[in-house]
Amino acid sequence: MKNKNKATKFPVARIKKIMQKDDEVGKVAQATPVLISKSLELFMATIVDEMSKVTIERGAKRVEVWHLKAAIERTEMLDFLKEIVEAIQDPYANGMDESAAANATDGKKKRGPRKKKEQPE
Repeated sequence: MKNKNKATKFPVARIKKIMQKDDEVGKVAQATPVLISKSLELFMATIVDEMSKVTIERGAKRVEVWHLKAAIERTEMLDFLKEIVEAIQDPYANGMDESAAANATDGKKKRGPRKKKEQPE
Protein backbone atom coordinates (compact mmCIF):
# COMPACT_ATOMS: atom_id res chain seq x y z
CA MET A 1 0.00 0.00 0.00
CA LYS A 2 2.24 2.73 -1.29
CA ASN A 3 -0.22 5.61 -1.57
CA LYS A 4 -2.60 5.61 1.38
CA ASN A 5 -4.83 8.36 -0.02
CA LYS A 6 -5.86 6.25 -3.04
CA ALA A 7 -7.25 3.53 -0.76
CA THR A 8 -9.78 5.83 0.92
CA LYS A 9 -13.21 6.82 -0.34
CA PHE A 10 -13.47 10.11 1.54
CA PRO A 11 -11.21 13.12 0.87
CA VAL A 12 -8.33 13.07 3.32
CA ALA A 13 -7.37 16.71 2.74
CA ARG A 14 -10.89 17.88 3.56
CA ILE A 15 -10.96 15.77 6.71
CA LYS A 16 -7.67 17.35 7.79
CA LYS A 17 -9.05 20.86 7.19
CA ILE A 18 -12.16 20.08 9.23
CA MET A 19 -10.02 18.75 12.07
CA GLN A 20 -7.78 21.83 12.04
CA LYS A 21 -10.74 24.23 12.24
CA ASP A 22 -10.98 23.32 15.91
CA ASP A 23 -8.80 25.68 17.96
CA GLU A 24 -7.81 22.91 20.36
CA VAL A 25 -6.33 20.78 17.58
CA GLY A 26 -2.76 21.60 16.75
CA LYS A 27 -0.77 19.62 14.25
CA VAL A 28 -2.40 16.56 12.77
CA ALA A 29 -0.31 13.48 12.06
CA GLN A 30 -0.36 12.34 8.45
CA ALA A 31 -1.99 9.00 9.25
CA THR A 32 -4.84 10.48 11.31
CA PRO A 33 -7.06 11.77 8.47
CA VAL A 34 -6.50 8.49 6.60
CA LEU A 35 -7.71 6.53 9.63
CA ILE A 36 -10.71 8.84 10.04
CA SER A 37 -11.54 8.38 6.35
CA LYS A 38 -11.37 4.59 6.59
CA SER A 39 -13.43 4.64 9.80
CA LEU A 40 -16.07 6.78 8.11
CA GLU A 41 -16.13 4.38 5.17
CA LEU A 42 -16.68 1.36 7.43
CA PHE A 43 -19.34 3.23 9.42
CA MET A 44 -21.24 4.13 6.26
CA ALA A 45 -20.96 0.54 4.98
CA THR A 46 -22.49 -0.73 8.23
CA ILE A 47 -25.44 1.65 7.99
CA VAL A 48 -26.04 0.87 4.31
CA ASP A 49 -25.88 -2.90 4.95
CA GLU A 50 -28.41 -2.66 7.77
CA MET A 51 -30.69 -0.44 5.68
CA SER A 52 -30.58 -2.88 2.78
CA LYS A 53 -31.52 -5.76 5.11
CA VAL A 54 -34.56 -3.81 6.34
CA THR A 55 -35.53 -2.90 2.77
CA ILE A 56 -35.36 -6.52 1.62
CA GLU A 57 -37.25 -7.79 4.68
CA ARG A 58 -40.05 -5.32 4.04
CA GLY A 59 -40.26 -6.19 0.38
CA ALA A 60 -39.63 -2.64 -0.77
CA LYS A 61 -38.17 -1.73 -4.13
CA ARG A 62 -36.27 1.34 -2.95
CA VAL A 63 -34.57 2.44 0.23
CA GLU A 64 -36.53 5.06 2.16
CA VAL A 65 -35.75 7.16 5.21
CA TRP A 66 -37.85 4.95 7.51
CA HIS A 67 -35.60 2.01 6.56
CA LEU A 68 -32.73 3.99 8.04
CA LYS A 69 -34.75 4.53 11.20
CA ALA A 70 -35.58 0.82 11.49
CA ALA A 71 -31.94 -0.14 10.88
CA ILE A 72 -30.73 2.24 13.59
CA GLU A 73 -33.36 1.09 16.08
CA ARG A 74 -32.54 -2.59 15.71
CA THR A 75 -28.74 -2.34 15.58
CA GLU A 76 -27.21 -1.99 19.03
CA MET A 77 -24.00 -0.48 17.69
CA LEU A 78 -26.00 2.45 16.22
CA ASP A 79 -27.88 3.30 19.43
CA PHE A 80 -26.25 6.72 19.64
CA LEU A 81 -28.22 7.80 16.53
CA LYS A 82 -31.67 6.98 17.96
CA GLU A 83 -32.33 10.53 19.12
CA ILE A 84 -31.67 11.85 15.62
CA VAL A 85 -34.14 9.54 13.87
CA GLU A 86 -36.89 9.42 16.48
CA ALA A 87 -38.88 12.16 14.70
CA ILE A 88 -39.12 10.09 11.49
CA GLN A 89 -42.51 8.43 11.19
CA ASP A 90 -42.59 4.88 9.86
CA PRO A 91 -45.76 4.38 7.81
CA TYR A 92 -45.34 0.59 8.00
CA ALA A 93 -44.74 0.29 11.74
CA ASN A 94 -47.94 -1.74 12.18
CA GLY A 95 -46.17 -4.86 10.91
CA MET A 96 -47.46 -4.82 7.34
CA ASP A 97 -44.64 -5.01 4.84
CA GLU A 98 -44.49 -2.50 2.03
CA SER A 99 -45.29 -4.93 -0.76
CA ALA A 100 -48.45 -6.02 1.06
CA ALA A 101 -49.40 -2.40 1.57
CA ALA A 102 -49.01 -1.78 -2.15
CA ASN A 103 -51.21 -4.79 -2.95
CA ALA A 104 -53.85 -3.64 -0.44
CA THR A 105 -54.78 -0.80 -2.77
CA ASP A 106 -56.14 -3.40 -5.28
CA GLY A 107 -53.27 -2.67 -7.63
CA LYS A 108 -54.78 0.64 -8.64
CA LYS A 109 -52.68 3.74 -8.54
CA LYS A 110 -54.12 6.74 -6.82
CA ARG A 111 -54.74 9.62 -9.13
CA GLY A 112 -54.97 13.28 -8.44
CA PRO A 113 -58.00 15.39 -9.28
CA ARG A 114 -58.96 15.43 -12.93
CA LYS A 115 -58.23 18.46 -14.99
CA LYS A 116 -61.22 20.36 -16.24
CA LYS A 117 -61.67 20.49 -19.95
CA GLU A 118 -61.56 23.93 -21.36
CA GLN A 119 -64.65 24.81 -23.35
CA PRO A 120 -64.18 26.69 -26.63
CA GLU A 121 -65.50 30.20 -26.60
